[in-house]
Amino acid sequence: MNDPTQRLAKRLATELGCSRRDAELYIAGGWVRVDGALVEEPMARVHAAQAVALDAKARCEPLPPVTVVWHKPAGEALPDVPLLPDDLAAAWFDAGRRSPADRSGVRGLKVHRHRLFALAPLDAQASGLQAFTQNPGVQRRVDDRATPLEHEWLVQVQDDAALDAPERRAAVLQSLTQPLFFEGQRLPDARASWQSERRLRLAIKGSLPGQVAFLAERAGLQLAALRRQRLGRIGLDGLQAGQWRYLGALERF
Repeated sequence: MNDPTQRLAKRLATELGCSRRDAELYIAGGWVRVDGALVEEPMARVHAAQAVALDAKARCEPLPPVTVVWHKPAGEALPDVPLLPDDLAAAWFDAGRRSPADRSGVRGLKVHRHRLFALAPLDAQASGLQAFTQNPGVQRRVDDRATPLEHEWLVQVQDDAALDAPERRAAVLQSLTQPLFFEGQRLPDARASWQSERRLRLAIKGSLPGQVAFLAERAGLQLAALRRQRLGRIGLDGLQAGQWRYLGALERF
């Protein structure tokens, strides 16, 4: 039995007299509507009777890769795969959770939730700044061990009466900033300070999985909560837990 539908990209290319590739760029770019509804999948099937319209402001150009900054809630686990699954990206980065403070000017598109690589993944129990990128250059910068980025952490510790003593608080800072070795190499020293009676700030250039928890345990502390506040030059900037935004064109890690 013949299929009465055809691919949207083929239909658009025929109507516009353009190449199939240009039609796909229009569709993925969010410029095409079918019967008034936005359709962003070039493979979508349409009937001959359906109206296909191209936005008057449409631009036929390749879409630049994006980087997404997210305030990961504590307890949300990242999948143990290099690329974030599309369905999970759609759930985490839906339009309703985009920060009102996003000043990137980037139009939200479905293609932005495809092939996102997790940068310096956070453990499930940690919260705070988690970034994903489609840009290989951004990925290389964050992963560069020769010039590691600084991670800023806010560490909430469990209540302990011993921490009321100035000597104990000073000993904690001394322990946190002592040298740490991994596979025979010295890791960059941490900078530590008390932010309140039970909250510490740690700044470390580079960060191995579990490093902050190890430092806390070595100092005799029990973690109550752990949040990454900053990665390189990019911070949470008022993002509420679960909110996300695009990285602006002029922002750099």
